[in-house]
Amino acid sequence: MKKIILYTAGGHGNFLRLLFDCYDSRATKPFINNTAGNWHLNTYEAPRDTNNLCFDMAYDNMNKEYYEIDYQHDRFTIVFDTFEEFFYLVSCYVDRGGKLIDSAGINLLETNVAQYQKEYKSGADYVERFKKLFGVEGGTIPRCTLRNYFILTFMTYFNHTCWKANDKLKKHEGTVINLKHILDYKKLKKQLDAIFNFELDFDTFHSNLLHNNRPYAQMLKVREIIFAVENKKNIDIEGLNTISEAFLCFYFEKKHYDINFNLSDGFFKTTNELRSYIEFFPPYMKKPNNLFLEHWRIYNDKH
Repeated sequence: MKKIILYTAGGHGNFLRLLFDCYDSRATKPFINNTAGNWHLNTYEAPRDTNNLCFDMAYDNMNKEYYEIDYQHDRFTIVFDTFEEFFYLVSCYVDRGGKLIDSAGINLLETNVAQYQKEYKSGADYVERFKKLFGVEGGTIPRCTLRNYFILTFMTYFNHTCWKANDKLKKHEGTVINLKHILDYKKLKKQLDAIFNFELDFDTFHSNLLHNNRPYAQMLKVREIIFAVENKKNIDIEGLNTISEAFLCFYFEKKHYDINFNLSDGFFKTTNELRSYIEFFPPYMKKPNNLFLEHWRIYNDKH
């Protein structure tokens, strides 16, 4: 019986499908290396007779294709539960892959939004979005504007294509594989060994997923910064892209609720600077973000 993996964009469905093929062959297979953290090309080059398929349920065409399947199959769903995982998904989603498989999508988006849209052929019309939301037109979007766009993305997470697809996936019957476990070799190996009733050493294979993965590296940096701020340790803040900066703003704004992070192009240089911004934010300027007030039922219910 075929095994079918359902996932959202950025959820590593292609990686897991290739790993399923490895278990079927009882040996790891050669893979195409890249620095984007995605495994799209491995799926494009996959043999036609594979017993394993994967479908990105945030993509309308794949969603439709899956629901047209008329044969029995074993179903596996990749889901996420935390905001940190959603941040990781958004990072992967923006980096995408495709033609620019070894180029950072977010770097191009920060440099030239029109060129990003042309090269990545993304479903989202970023040029129109920035014009409508911020009245900004042109090749390079101000860094503060791009950061604010991603803060808005996190603030309204419940409207995001990947979040909605993830909610639907959680209602599917089948075997659940958590995204955080895909990023954890020992936990993923334990679950797959049980599924296939066979022990496979794919440590080197999995290391490539983590070590050649820009969004994963950004997530670890952000995690380190949050820990430092909350534990009053001072470290430098450097090497973050605008998605990571936006998630930090969202994280602390949600935590403190009435402290806004409406910043200029520049960002905090150290965790002491970030902590001071929070600790000494003027009381007379404190006010919950309008999105918190508009969607208070959602935030009160879940947070």
